[in-house]
Amino acid sequence: MLELCNIYVKFCSLIFARKGDFCFKYIMKNTVKNIVQEIANERGLFLVNMVFRGSNKKPSFEIYIDNKEGITTDLCAEFSREVKARIETSEFSEYDYNLTVSSPGADEPLKYLDQFYKHLNREFKISYDDGSAIQSIEAKLILIEN
Repeated sequence: MLELCNIYVKFCSLIFARKGDFCFKYIMKNTVKNIVQEIANERGLFLVNMVFRGSNKKPSFEIYIDNKEGITTDLCAEFSREVKARIETSEFSEYDYNLTVSSPGADEPLKYLDQFYKHLNREFKISYDDGSAIQSIEAKLILIEN
C-alpha cells in the first residue's frame, strides 16, 4: 500500500504541481502526517488524530497526541516546535500554515489501549451496539488486562 501511495504522490508531483490542485493538499497533508508520526514514535507518543483544514494559501493542522502518562502543555509545545522545525526542512518550508498540538481532551473517545492506563479508578460511560440497539453502561475502570 505504501508503494502505491508513493507512486500516486510522485504522479501528483509531476502532473499536478500547481498550488490549487487536490494533489497539493494530499501531498502536504501526508508529508506533515509522516513528520508527526515519526516524531511521535521517537518520543514514545502516539498520534491519536490529525485534522487538516484551511486553504492552500493557509492550511491548518490540528494534531492530537497522547501517551500512558498524560500530555502536558510543555510536551505539546516541544512537539510543536519539533514539527515546525522539520516542516522548515521539507518542500513546504515556504508556506504559511497554522499548527495546533494538543491532547485529545476529556470528552474525546479513547482509541488505543495505552490511553486507558491513566484512567484507572475513574468512572466511565461506555456505549456499544449490541446488534439491535445502542446500549450504555456506567462502570469504574479497575483493571487492564493485555
